[in-house]
Formats: sequence, C-alpha cells, structure tokens
Amino acid sequence: MTCVLNPPAIYASEEDKTWGVALTEDLTVLVEYDEAKDCLVLAGELGTPPDGDRTALYELLLRMNYHWDTTGGIRMALDGPAGQVVQVYELATEGLEATRLGATVTAFAETAVAWREIIQRSGSAPDAMPEDPPANFGLRA
Repeated sequence: MTCVLNPPAIYASEEDKTWGVALTEDLTVLVEYDEAKDCLVLAGELGTPPDGDRTALYELLLRMNYHWDTTGGIRMALDGPAGQVVQVYELATEGLEATRLGATVTAFAETAVAWREIIQRSGSAPDAMPEDPPANFGLRA
C-alpha cells in the first residue's frame, strides 16, 4: 500500500485488524477489516459542527446518505450527541488490487477534505452550504 499511496505514516494494529493511514498532517484514514462482510471499512473524522443551528448541515448529511448511488456509497454519521461527523465507506476485498485501493483511499480523502470545509463553513456561513451533497469522487468504478 505504501508504494501506491506513499503516505507519511501508517499505523497498524494487527490484533484489531485496523490501520491508520496518515495522508496529510491533519488527515488520517482509519482502515478496518470487517471479516463478516469481507470488506475494508474506511473511516475519517471530519470535525465537530460549530455550535448553533446544525439543522441545515444535518439535513445535508442525511441527503448525502440517501443519495448513496450518486455519491459513490459514502455514508455520514455522528459519533455521538453533538459529536464529530464521521465519513464511512465499505470496500469489498474480493478481487481488490493495490491500484484500486490506492485510488479509493485517495478519493475518500478528497471527499473528506470537501466535507471538512462544508462542516467548518456551516457555522460561519450557513447560507454558503451547497444545496446538494458533493457528487461522486470516483469511489464507484
């Protein structure tokens, strides 16, 4: 994987079957193997929405989940009440090649960067939020 992505660091926990892939100084993608589904689950923390009315942001996140077919299958979640937004994507391992894995992690990271900006902007300029969720960043072939 390092030859495809060339991340600054990879943190592995063989016991938990998880890896943290540090793509930038402030963006690490957690990769966990789900044995029951035979897939890799990618997760990235996008930040906590600013205080105030989060309704418009939460609505946008729910619409993102509803349009999984046009957004590449990415899901958004909260890690608790008023918690961080977490981006999640499941990648089947059957037939998975290093090139596709690298491209998927890269696309996942691009989506995370876009959503971080949306989340940060939601507190200072809620009117500047997009009406529709960002489109597919190449997660579906």
